[in-house]
Amino acid sequence: MIRRFLALTTVLMLFLAALTGCAGRATQTPDQTPGAQTPSGDQSEAKETVYPLTITDFAGRQVTIAAEPKRVVSVAPSNTELVFALGKGDVLVGRTDFDDYPPEAKNIDSIGGIDPVNYELIVSKQPDLVLMIGGTVEAREKLAQEYGLPVVVIDAESFEEVYQAIRLLGQILNCQERAEELVAEMKQKVDAIAQKAAQATTRPKVFYEVWNDPLMTAGKGTFIDEMIRLAGAENVGAEVEGWATFSLEQVVAADPDIIIAGTYTEDPSAVAARPGWEGIRAVKEGRVYPVEDPDLVTIPGPRLVQGLEWMARLLHPELFES
Repeated sequence: MIRRFLALTTVLMLFLAALTGCAGRATQTPDQTPGAQTPSGDQSEAKETVYPLTITDFAGRQVTIAAEPKRVVSVAPSNTELVFALGKGDVLVGRTDFDDYPPEAKNIDSIGGIDPVNYELIVSKQPDLVLMIGGTVEAREKLAQEYGLPVVVIDAESFEEVYQAIRLLGQILNCQERAEELVAEMKQKVDAIAQKAAQATTRPKVFYEVWNDPLMTAGKGTFIDEMIRLAGAENVGAEVEGWATFSLEQVVAADPDIIIAGTYTEDPSAVAARPGWEGIRAVKEGRVYPVEDPDLVTIPGPRLVQGLEWMARLLHPELFES
């Protein structure tokens, strides 16, 4: 449990660094959408990837992949999950201490944590591709420039960007057909849940607590905000952008119908016992809930669909009883 907490805390801090501009995603023009091809060739209709392949990653960086990757190091649980979901788990030769899904991931040698990065261990794996997330700017530049390794940043922040990430990896790993199948499967499930949630006669106001000191929430532009909306509710944190601070007074003023004590907070009873919160509707009605499985709402990959389904059941049990 402690290891999981530390892992999720590290990922959150990297997200925050990226979103506040300390290590932000590069501003992307239309032709810099992740996965877009440079003039080296249009492979949008190809089932087999042609190498060398030049892609634009989620940091707006152009990276050339010389040949089909056979030795991949993943420096984030999300990217490890994506590689396995694409049926390419056999190419992984390194993962972080926190990559434990699917269970087979634990059979791969660990290269340590997400931050700080153990450069020596990564290099010792002789990777032909390193997958990273957005907040690790210094590490990715050192691996790319000092060690000469092809580093690709994959850092999805919405369902649409998860689809882009899957397609991008499908190109890189030469499994584009499987990538399209996976995207289609996810979209079908998301659409089905959203259509059912749209039948709800009420849209409860939800406060999602990401962190407790300082109090933080998932605002506009996060996949948790998107989940809440797709699940047929209103995110009171949508008045702020990204993973942002939110005062106790703002929560009281918003008077949410439901409070979700998210991944990084204390238990729901402690949240409900906060001074000044006794008058909030969610507290008065006993509707303060923990997250069933934090990974389903914090790791941007195929399992976000399960997270969305859980949230829809929580918010509208009358529609999702089964």
